[in-house]
This record gives sequence, C-alpha cells and structure tokens, in this order.
Amino acid sequence: MEKDKALRLLGLATRAGKVITGIELCEKAVKSKKAKLVIITKETAKSTVDMFKGVGIPVVCVESKEKLGSFTGKDIRSVAVVTDENFASAIVKESEELVCQM
Repeated sequence: MEKDKALRLLGLATRAGKVITGIELCEKAVKSKKAKLVIITKETAKSTVDMFKGVGIPVVCVESKEKLGSFTGKDIRSVAVVTDENFASAIVKESEELVCQM
C-alpha cells in the first residue's frame, strides 16, 4: 500500500535524524522554517492542528498516535515534522491520499 511506503520513508528519515517529534519542538521547527512537512494523526487535538494551519507547509495525516509513534521510534506521538526537503517530497508523493485538508 502507498501509505505503508510513506510510513517506511518516515522511519528512514527518523533514522537519518531528519524528523522532530513532540508538539513544542515541532512548533519551534515550523516557526524557524526548518520544517518541510508536518505529520499529524487523525486523533490530534484541534488546537494542535490549528497551530500548523496556513503556514505554507504540506500536512499529512496518519491513522493513529500509536502508528506515528511506532514509525518514529517513540511510544505515542500526535505530531512530527520532517526537516529534509527530499524526504518530505518523497513522503508526500507516496501519500497523496493522506494529505490533510486543512
């Protein structure tokens, strides 16, 4: 499945040190223009989603906090950002159906 490939790319980006997780760190990365892609879950609180609304960065949704956490090597995560343009582009390309409508 395409979304599985996108999540495997996210795991690869994590191992390469190109992923930041956690709401506060992700918000900081977005504000400092380091973030190239935001990944949230369908379970992410609306107030958190609103932080990333209209910032000009693609946003991709995954099914659950557990799934996002497992592909980033953490327990549970509601948001992550990819800081590498190439990884971000590849993930978006492989997850067209997951791009969030914000």
